Parts: sequence; structure tokens; C-alpha cells
Amino acid sequence: MKIGIVGRPQVGKTTVFNTLAQSNAEIGGYTSRGQINLSTANVPDERLERLAETFESERMTPATIDYVDVAGVTKADVEQAELDSGMLAELRKVDALAHVVRLFENEAVPHVDGSVDGERDIENVSLEFALSDLQIVEGRLDRLRKQYQNQKLPEQQSEIRVLEVCQQTLEEGKPIRVLDLSPNEEKMIRGYGFLTQKPLLLVCNIDETQLETADAILERFSKYTSEPQTAVIVLAAQLELELSQLDDADTEIFMEEMGLSESALDRFVQISYRLLGLLTFFTMNSTDIRAWTLREGQTAVEAAGRIHTDFAEAFIRSETINWEDLVGCGSYQEARSRGLLRAEGKTYQVQEGDVLLILANPTR
Repeated sequence: MKIGIVGRPQVGKTTVFNTLAQSNAEIGGYTSRGQINLSTANVPDERLERLAETFESERMTPATIDYVDVAGVTKADVEQAELDSGMLAELRKVDALAHVVRLFENEAVPHVDGSVDGERDIENVSLEFALSDLQIVEGRLDRLRKQYQNQKLPEQQSEIRVLEVCQQTLEEGKPIRVLDLSPNEEKMIRGYGFLTQKPLLLVCNIDETQLETADAILERFSKYTSEPQTAVIVLAAQLELELSQLDDADTEIFMEEMGLSESALDRFVQISYRLLGLLTFFTMNSTDIRAWTLREGQTAVEAAGRIHTDFAEAFIRSETINWEDLVGCGSYQEARSRGLLRAEGKTYQVQEGDVLLILANPTR
């Protein structure tokens, strides 16, 4: 999973990036074109730790998320309808966008527009992304119409119809993600990486003085979740960055003092998984316990392919058990004796928290 972190300048994007990615990217005055921060972060998962502890594994390998932090979208970008091509190319490759929205006041770091207005910033960034998508749609439509003006090839005509719907939607001020596209239609335009088609997480960035009003802020911005594949989270990025740099004992004390029940990192990951329709499954061998990411609805043979393409091609069956049941049994032998270890075929849809033992015949 790859998530692009976007927003206006001086909103705390890179602070959010550093918190999520456990990175030390430079903060302050970060608006230069072409500058992109990239990092891969482990996904925190207590289930993986419980499995590793139960089976005394030598190594545990968590799932990962790639984060991309790009320069802020400026007022000039919106007025001139022009974003850096390198930045756009990087964003078009991500699976989802996290738009950091500044809601904190700080005289030492003035807002680039002179005042803090979250709704205005959301509108400006959304407009710039819509204009970028519209430019691609119009260019592609123009080429297709010229190329096939005297032909009626079904595939090209279908693509033209889908792009025309996208064009109309964008011109009406709506993101492409509101469209109810069929799997085939979605496949037709997948390669364009439309920014307004990507799942969107609005990250309302507050300071610690606003923690008591976090619920009210969440309610205020929940109106944006009326659009499909859109979610909102409220966090104090600077506070969370400081929290992420503490050891476990100090973290617990700090969170209790600040009235925090869980870290924003955990909530960010959970919401991101829900937005993208992802789940986690686990595999184990004598030395390693590993977490994997899969899309909801995918099958055991597709899970085998995530581990290794040869496993998918030579798949026989999987032995499957919920992670908590396996921890409760303490061993595969006990799980078998209790009848909790199931044999599943190619069409089995993997469930959240499954532990899979893939059986394959590599000589097939």
C-alpha cells in the first residue's frame, strides 16, 4: 500500500509524514518544487507480536506502508492550474491520498493565505487535482476521437464513453470517485491514475490545545464523508511526533496524561485499510511469522500469489485458522485435534486475521 501525503504549504504535512514513517525529513519552509520525501514504515500489529511470542519465532515480519510526502499546493498552482509534473507523476502511482488540513493557529508559522480555513484549503487542493485530471481526460478524448473518427471499434468507443462521463463529473465540480463504475470501466481508466478517483483521507491537523474539541472538529468535517471512499481523522501531528519518539513506558504515561486512548498512527492505518478495502493475513514457518496485505474478497490462491507466484500456480489447498484460535491452541497439532484448522480450496475468500499454511506442488 502506498499513500501520498498532500496539502497546502505549512500545514504539517511533513510532520505527519515523519510521525507515520518514523522519519526525520526536514520540516519548515518545505515548499520547493521537485522535493519529494519517500519512506516505508512497518504496520503496527499486536496480533503479529502475540503469534511471535506464542510460537517463540526468531523473526517477525510486519506488513508495510509506503508514504510519499510532496511539496504543498500553493495559491499560484490553483490560479495557474499548474502543478509540478514530477509531483503529479509520483502521486498518480499511490493507492490513496492523505490530505493534511491545517486547523491550528501558530503566529510563528503563518498560513500562506493569511488565515486558517480548513474548508477553503480542502476546496483549493481538490480544485487543483480536478483540473489536473480534467486536462488528462480532455487530452485523451481528443486523441481517441481523432484516431478513431472513422471507425467504431467497441473497445475504443467504450473508453470514450467512460472518459466523457469522467469529464462531465469533473466539470460539475465532483471527483471521479463518486462514479459507480463497473469493474471493466474501472480497468479502462486505471492506468491514468486519476487523483480524484483515489480514496481520500482528510487529516485534520490540530494542536494539543484543541484536543478537547477534537470530537466537534470531527463532526464538523464529517460532511465530506458523504462522498464515496472518503474518511476523516483528527490528530495533533506535532504531539504525535513527540509521542512516537518515546519508549513504551514513557508513551503509556504520556498518553494517559494527554487523555489519548490510542496513537494516531494506529487510527491512521486502520482507517487507511478500511478506505482501501484491505485486510491482513499471516503466514508462519519454523523461524518467521509474517503479515501480508490483501484486498477484501480475494481468495486463498491470490493470497498464495502474494507470497510467491509459484505458490499460486501450484496451489493445492490452504490450511486456515483464525490467529486468535491458533494462539489459544498454542500449536498446530492442538488446533487440528480441536477441529479448528480448516482445509480451504482456491475459491476460499481470505478473512481478516486468517493464518494460512499454503500447500503447493512445485513440480506441477
